[in-house]
Amino acid sequence: MSTLAFAQTDERMERDIKVAEGVLSSLIKQQLEKDAWFPISVEGTYRSGYGITFSVPNFSNFPMNYMVTPRAPMAPRVHVQGGQGFGYTYSIETDEEGDVITEELRGKAVEEMEEAEEQMANAKQRMAEAEVAMRESEREMQRSLNGVTVVRSGAREKDKEELNKMLTEAAKTFLADYSSILSQLKPDERIIITNRATNEGGNRYWRFMGDEKRFFLSIEANGTDIKQYQTNKLTREQFVAKVKVVESEVLNERVQDLELLTTIIDRLYQPDLSKTFFTEQNTYYERLKDFGAIYHMQVFSSNQMERGYFTMPTQSAQKVTEEERNKKVKELYPTFEKELKENILEYGRTIKSLKPEESLVFNVRLTKCKECGIPSTIEITTKASVLSDYMSGKLDRNAALAKMEVKKGPNQ
Repeated sequence: MSTLAFAQTDERMERDIKVAEGVLSSLIKQQLEKDAWFPISVEGTYRSGYGITFSVPNFSNFPMNYMVTPRAPMAPRVHVQGGQGFGYTYSIETDEEGDVITEELRGKAVEEMEEAEEQMANAKQRMAEAEVAMRESEREMQRSLNGVTVVRSGAREKDKEELNKMLTEAAKTFLADYSSILSQLKPDERIIITNRATNEGGNRYWRFMGDEKRFFLSIEANGTDIKQYQTNKLTREQFVAKVKVVESEVLNERVQDLELLTTIIDRLYQPDLSKTFFTEQNTYYERLKDFGAIYHMQVFSSNQMERGYFTMPTQSAQKVTEEERNKKVKELYPTFEKELKENILEYGRTIKSLKPEESLVFNVRLTKCKECGIPSTIEITTKASVLSDYMSGKLDRNAALAKMEVKKGPNQ
């Protein structure tokens, strides 16, 4: 297939998904009737070789939910004014992520330059301190969110099972009657409709108050069944019966072996041990009843210095240009993915709290690297049975690694 044909296919898929988002949103509103006065946000994403995932609101949790799109507080603009009568200034302005977007020095008196440079160094030191505080604040936001989503009090009283039934009915109607909109879907791919929040596209997540139960729902149809139904090889009843529905409860209790794995992963990906990317020890997990455990992790490749330079701690590299950094990030990514799978296998096999049919999932947000061609996210999934079979010797290392499923988000 030519490059032009590929581009046209991608454009068609993107258009189809946008149309399908509107259809699914409308079907959900119809199911909720008068309680759906708030916007029903549906977000679809396509992963080649895997399929299309539609993320929808988690209605069963709305009354207790706090929803936020975390944004790191802006590092303060640093402004240094020169001595009286000399009229020089030095200023640094940063964006939300602490990146320098303007840097300017003006002066009339050459003899005052040394003093200005000293002030510049002090200003940059304050910026570095602000960046550390900024990252700490971002972690704090994961613990206490500050935006409240309000719903009609009538919805608050609705039975959560009934709400999940409504979403399931809307999803099944969409899959049976409107999946033909997604004409580019391949037979070996699937359509998933889920109310489990993801980290993609804005780092959204939920927080729940007290001991309130939380639920995760997933409705899935594979491409082969969809094609058979569309070509009248399956009746509607037969097709709907093949739609897979999984409902899981998010458990609040701490689990010792899952906690230990968090500690191990955070330690392995500290700059002194990792040879690729590193974390800031902010890995956390969710335990989903009858589903497994999902770990959320964010990795970095560098720290930014002054004037657009970077340090890369895992590479012992100082004062690296952005071009050099990006080249190195592209080189390191395949090794990072390979080693992460190996670490999940080696250290995940010690987990005893998961049932054989449950899954261990690592959802990783990757280092920022514009136009590097690496994924923005990666999700690695393995069944607990694979880990136990590897532990007992029923599977060798290569066979166990081959059973791990890797899903990659859109390229940066």
